[in-house]
Amino acid sequence: MSDRLRISVRGQGPELVLLHGWAMNSGIWGGLVDLLATDFRVHLVDLPGHGVNQHIALSPDLNEVTELIMSELPAAIWMGWSLGGLVALNAAMLRPHSVQKTILIAATPCFSAKTDWDCGVGENQQQAFANGLGHDLVGTLDQFYVQTFGTAGVEEALHRLGRSVCADNVPTLSTMHIGLDLLYRYDLRAGLTACRVPALYIGGTRDRTIQPKSFERAAALMPGARSRLIRGASHAPFISHQDQFLDIIHGFAMQQPMLEQKSS
Repeated sequence: MSDRLRISVRGQGPELVLLHGWAMNSGIWGGLVDLLATDFRVHLVDLPGHGVNQHIALSPDLNEVTELIMSELPAAIWMGWSLGGLVALNAAMLRPHSVQKTILIAATPCFSAKTDWDCGVGENQQQAFANGLGHDLVGTLDQFYVQTFGTAGVEEALHRLGRSVCADNVPTLSTMHIGLDLLYRYDLRAGLTACRVPALYIGGTRDRTIQPKSFERAAALMPGARSRLIRGASHAPFISHQDQFLDIIHGFAMQQPMLEQKSS
């Protein structure tokens, strides 16, 4: 089997790359793709080890993951959610001439709590989640989905992913552990001040995975970056508040003056 990434392309217009989150696949974007494809040429990327790219191992090296994806894409706007946002941010830092803008959904440059960064997930919580995957995969993923999408949003998320239950057709346990390691081990804050790619950090006020204050803090570290919070949204604002989310995305992607604002 070919070791090249399989990437689905839809629509016409400015190039737009979509990167999903941990243990998901590009189906999570659902009908949002049809709406975006009216204005953009959308590249749907399943991360290595996920979805249609399960035949490619997910590397524990973030740079390797990023370079592999970038090698298959033209210069574009990159939009990533959660783990996909970390990859998108890393792409902007590695090859700023290939990333025209980056939209980081429920993502920060550092997902782990540090002495100088209280916005991340603590070590004990990280370990408990990783252990839960091995001891009770179904229960742990059920809890993760509720935390991510809210009780009312789990059914919609499963429908988009083509699953009947949370643990159905997920990446291998090894891939999920590598994905967690990528999320929690990397801290990209040191490189933010030198990154000139226009960036939008967008999240929800009710995010139970990433603290909402982290988006504004991250944007403040990065020239040309701004942040937006959607009131009432949780970790997946593109599902729960799709219309408002689309308005913000189009404004940032298509209107140059918005890049001059730091936050709102």
